[in-house]
Amino acid sequence: MSLFNKIDKFAKEEIAKTGLPQIYNYDIANSKAEELARSLGGANVDLAKCGTALMDIKLGEAVSKGMQPQHVKMSAEYAKKALIKLKVDEKTTELLLNCVLAHHGQVPYQSLEAEIAANADCYRFISERGVFTTYRFALELGKNHNEALDFVQFKLDEKYKILSLEKAKKDLSDLYKQLSSIISKAHID
Repeated sequence: MSLFNKIDKFAKEEIAKTGLPQIYNYDIANSKAEELARSLGGANVDLAKCGTALMDIKLGEAVSKGMQPQHVKMSAEYAKKALIKLKVDEKTTELLLNCVLAHHGQVPYQSLEAEIAANADCYRFISERGVFTTYRFALELGKNHNEALDFVQFKLDEKYKILSLEKAKKDLSDLYKQLSSIISKAHID
């Protein structure tokens, strides 16, 4: 069994507990990580997918505790324990922890796989489904319509700034502009 298959099992068990990240979003990040890794060459596809599987592994728990901003730290702590349990070597563990810690663009990438994981995550948000999923999530957090739209735009902007791979930029730049334009027109005075 590949390392990704083992981590995927852990991640899906966590998702089943809270429903977050939504399985659709989880699958998109994994498939885009594979697609980007294959298109770039030189990247380890399995490790790039492991990075996307681990990056939000504790998002649901963080949200349920009102600690969403800490989900990256919580995910990294959980990932480290899971990787030790799986007897993953130290070098691979450090690479995967960097995937988790760097996926919001606040920590430098230490590998191509970490950059791929962060870019793959952007496809979850810079999409029609991503916009509406994020909007619904914001409403569930108690935000009103305009606040929810502002939250969606914040996430779109955050993810757009993370785009660093040419393929991801090419795939998502026009869509980002279109979605941003729609959101700006959807506010209620």
